[in-house]
Amino acid sequence: MANIVGIVTTNRESVGGGTPIFFTQDAQQLQQVSHLLEKVLDCAAHQVNDALFIIVNRK
Repeated sequence: MANIVGIVTTNRESVGGGTPIFFTQDAQQLQQVSHLLEKVLDCAAHQVNDALFIIVNRK
């Protein structure tokens, strides 16, 4: 079963809920933070759209 362990976005109005949310300034920072979290958490980063990544643990 997969679990969403984090959300990374540039658009504050597009997300909500109980999962940790990381807000970034621009698309470059969005990619950097997403890939860093992917490595640190040993998870997978999936780009949903230009302003949103989800970090998923599949273990």
